[in-house]
Amino acid sequence: MEEKRLEHPEERQDEKQEKKKQYPVTRRDFYGCVIILLIAIFLQGIQTRALIRRGNTQLENSMANRISSVESRIENIPNSIETALLEADNPFRESSVEIAAADLKAKKVTLRMTAMPKEWKTGDTSLKFYLSCDGGEKIAVDATAGADHSFTAEKEIPFCETAAVTAILQRGDMEYPSDLGETSVAGAVYPFFSGDFYSAFTWTGGGSEASVSGNVEVEVQPSDWMMQEDKSLTLKNPTVEIYVDGKRVQKHKMQAEVADTTFTHYTYTIEKAFHVKEGQYMETYFKAEDENGLKYTYLVDRSHVTNGDVETAESAVPAVDSVQEGRLKVE
Repeated sequence: MEEKRLEHPEERQDEKQEKKKQYPVTRRDFYGCVIILLIAIFLQGIQTRALIRRGNTQLENSMANRISSVESRIENIPNSIETALLEADNPFRESSVEIAAADLKAKKVTLRMTAMPKEWKTGDTSLKFYLSCDGGEKIAVDATAGADHSFTAEKEIPFCETAAVTAILQRGDMEYPSDLGETSVAGAVYPFFSGDFYSAFTWTGGGSEASVSGNVEVEVQPSDWMMQEDKSLTLKNPTVEIYVDGKRVQKHKMQAEVADTTFTHYTYTIEKAFHVKEGQYMETYFKAEDENGLKYTYLVDRSHVTNGDVETAESAVPAVDSVQEGRLKVE
């Protein structure tokens, strides 16, 4: 038989002390663990708050977008209602006003006006167009009914900026008016001009005087009516004229470059600089003549010299017989 070994209390106490020596836990270790735990909890709180803020921001953005969308729809409701009411009140299925012919030399155009009623009764339907130019007196024009029950009329008028047309449908004893809108006349018939004076200034006298050089570029395009009618556009004697306070200081012939079939590019580079002083105005004009004998004067640039600088000034061309915001004069 094996003999059981009895442990003495002293031996158990020695073992406990030996384990404490192998895995010592100090107060510093304890506090360090507590601090690490608190930092982890703090960082977790920051992350949680960031997620909450991000979620709130996304929710706010989503709500703002939805509110904006609803507001936009609400704002469009009156327009939709107005459009629907106008369409319901409009007695015509379709209508149009267009330039049928133009005589640039005589400065006259022929407008063709058409309107097709939504309803038709033979022998009980008639129509008149009322035409006015630039807000002037209205001219009554009788319309003729066609086989397709549409009404058509043509009227020759002098050039004007815009022509306004109203149609009144007569059905029995009832009248149904409809505004056909405004049509650009001169702007749709005359060529279109655009250009710029790319100037360079050398200042002297503390900015009170300058020597001016640079180049002038102008593009001329056929009008919409010319292109529709396949009309060619040829300009003769293209020149640039530069004025200082109303006195011409430069006049030169410009070089023409046909860029393609739709427009012509005119250029000139100033060979001899001219001088301007503070307070003076510079005006640059492009002038040319077409095959009909019409003379075009286009204001390329008008500038005011002030305090060592140059600023764009208002157009100096009178608004009589002119288009393109008073920059083109045709004689």
